Amino acid sequence: MPRIAYFILAHAQAEQLARLVTQLNTANTHFYIHIDANTPTETYTSMKAAVKNIHCNATFIGRQPCRWGGFSLVDASLRLIKAAIQDGFDWGVLLSGQDYPIHSNEYITEFLNSSQEAGFIELKPAAEFDVAYRYRAWHFEALNGKASGKALQKIQRWANACGIQRQLPSPLQAIHAGSQWWILSERACKTMLSWLEINPNVTAFFKRTLVPDEMFFQTVLMHTGLANKLNPKSMRHLEWNKGAWSPKTFQADEIKTLNNRPELFARKFSADVATEHALDLLHQQQKKSTHL
Repeated sequence: MPRIAYFILAHAQAEQLARLVTQLNTANTHFYIHIDANTPTETYTSMKAAVKNIHCNATFIGRQPCRWGGFSLVDASLRLIKAAIQDGFDWGVLLSGQDYPIHSNEYITEFLNSSQEAGFIELKPAAEFDVAYRYRAWHFEALNGKASGKALQKIQRWANACGIQRQLPSPLQAIHAGSQWWILSERACKTMLSWLEINPNVTAFFKRTLVPDEMFFQTVLMHTGLANKLNPKSMRHLEWNKGAWSPKTFQADEIKTLNNRPELFARKFSADVATEHALDLLHQQQKKSTHL
C-alpha cells in the first residue's frame, strides 16, 4: 500500500479543512499543512485544533505570508515536500483547503499503487499557456497589487517591446507551465530538490517572476532526467468561466456529476452546508457502487 503525503496549502475555514483531512484520512496517509501567516491567529488556532481533533498523522510546518502571484506559494510547497521527505512517502499530493477528492480513498490508493509514472503534472509550452509576460519581465512579490508595481510593469512592457527582456538562466532551455496542483512521486520530489541545489540561480530567477507556482515545478522537472516519465495530466478537475483568473466554485447541484470524472480530485468547493451535503452524497454513492 503506497504511503501518501498530502501537502495542503490553506488560509481559512477550519471546518472545511477538517472535512478534507477526515475524508482522506487512512492508515497510509500523512498530512503536511501550511497555514498562511496572513491568517489571523484566532483562525489559525481553530484550524489547527480542528485537525488535531481528528485521529490522523498531521504535521503543521512553520507559517509564512503568502501572496497571490508570488514565489511564497512555491516556497511553502517546497517546505512541505522537505518536511515529508524526512518521514518518507511514496506519493505527494498538493492540495488547497478548497479541494476535495471525487473518488474513494480505495480508488486513489489503487490508482497510485498501479502507476509507473514519476508524477502527474500539467505540462504545456510557455506559448500555449501564455506565460511569457510573467518571466520576461521582473516582478517583485512585495509590489504585487501596488501602484509602484503596476508602474514597473508598464515600464517593462515598453522595454520588452524594444527588445529588452529577461533571459533564462543556465541551464534552462525553455519554460513549461500548467496548473499549480500536482501529484509527484517521492523520487520526483527528491530529484527536483537535488537539481535545485545544483542550480540555485533557477530558484533566484523564479523569485522575480509573476505566478511562478504555475511554471516552477513544471520547468524544473522537465530539465531533470524524469521529463519522459511525467504524465501531463494533473488528475485534477477544474472548470473556468470565460476571462476568470481562478476556477469556478462548484455548486451543490453540480457535484453529483463529478462522480463520472476520471480525475482524482476537483476544485474548488465552498464551505456551505449544501456543498457539504452534496459531497457526502457523492461518497455515499461511491461506497454503494463498491459493494455491489
